Amino acid sequence: MGIPTTVITRKGFAGAVRNAFAGMGFPAEAPVMLEFPHEVFLPGSDLTPIEQNIGRIIDGLTRWAPEAKQTGAVTTSKVAVSGEDYQQAVDNMNHLFVRNRWADGLPVAPPTAARVDWILTGTDLPADRVIGRILPRGGIATVRMIAVSLAMAGGRPEYLPVLIAAVQAFVDPILHQQSLQSTTSSVYPVLVVNGPVARQIRLNSGYGALGPDPLHPAGASIGRGLRLVQMNLGGALPGSGTMSVYGGASRYTNVVFAEDEDGLPPGWAPLNVSYWGYPRGTNTVTVFGANSGSNIVGGAALTREKALSALHRIAGFMRAPNSNYYSSGSFMNGAPGMVLIARGTAQGFASALGFSKDHVKAFLWDNSRLPWSEMEKIDFLDYMKPSVERGMIDIEPVDPFPITARPRNIMIVVAGGEQAMHSYYMAVGHGPAGPAHAEIELPARWDELLDRAEKDLGFTTEE
Repeated sequence: MGIPTTVITRKGFAGAVRNAFAGMGFPAEAPVMLEFPHEVFLPGSDLTPIEQNIGRIIDGLTRWAPEAKQTGAVTTSKVAVSGEDYQQAVDNMNHLFVRNRWADGLPVAPPTAARVDWILTGTDLPADRVIGRILPRGGIATVRMIAVSLAMAGGRPEYLPVLIAAVQAFVDPILHQQSLQSTTSSVYPVLVVNGPVARQIRLNSGYGALGPDPLHPAGASIGRGLRLVQMNLGGALPGSGTMSVYGGASRYTNVVFAEDEDGLPPGWAPLNVSYWGYPRGTNTVTVFGANSGSNIVGGAALTREKALSALHRIAGFMRAPNSNYYSSGSFMNGAPGMVLIARGTAQGFASALGFSKDHVKAFLWDNSRLPWSEMEKIDFLDYMKPSVERGMIDIEPVDPFPITARPRNIMIVVAGGEQAMHSYYMAVGHGPAGPAHAEIELPARWDELLDRAEKDLGFTTEE
């Protein structure tokens, strides 16, 4: 806490650096910050601005001391908002939240004490149970704070167990949440839910699986709840906690959907079984960091020729240059991306080609390799050097080079309805060294919650 520190950073990144220091437990005024134009950091640039500030750099390294005398958790009082009627009070609350940057810019539902207490009936965990620290700001995600975020997102009690598990996975060190949150990339969490809970809470696995869908509202509320956790606790606000150049529409609700387990071909296991080794029927969430989503036209697999064509189309999208394949330790044991195929396509691969899920992975791995000549054109070889030197990549330099060390790293999820005309690919974003997972813990009163949901929303399972 008292180590003299000077940070030299690009102009515009001061907020991101302060957030990062706060997440590491340093006082608010740490460190001594010197911002310089981007040009100073380019090879061969004029370093005169550095020379002119050398005194401040030395002072920061030798004389700085924190002004803060106390440390510990900060508690705040509740905020009271009023209006001439309920609607005006809600409007005033949203205006207050925007002014204080307490949300994502869209209107939120009032997280009143009564509503948060209702959300908390979705778990048997104590409200003050700490799930983890959300970086870069370092806010503490307790069960209550997660419930507050879900309430703001318009969620329900039966969604809470999934969101708690998602936060547990999000803080897994393998996800590198500090980088995922702060990066200039457009990375966002993708959540795949397996097990009976998905259908029970109306998560979509069929047509329009990635949303929006009023018949399956759980995904949007859960995903937005996680985004509010990322922003309000983690400080992932544009220009300070996150330096993402573009952000993206997917960041509003992230991406949350269920696997179409009923549509799996014979012999194909769900993601949580094939990738993580859970017993079939276990309620789990997989969290993956993606930086893009690509619709792939042509997924019909009725004949051998059509099935092979569909696989080559998917491999072609996977082969697109993505430097994240070779960073953050993702190459060896992480996932290069998530491949979504509809049940008709999956069943075609199984019947027309006789392919298991592992056969599909092996085909995509072998046909998505990048030639050295193409990697040289976009400086991938130089980009890979740090990962090679740090032991993050340990594989013979074959040409063409694979996008991941082994076929099993590729994630395949069956979702999207019964048709077979499209597939979808989400490439890994900057930061994660691999996907994370957590088991979903249901409360003792689960059946009671589902009965209430059925009365409010209609049937909780598809007919």
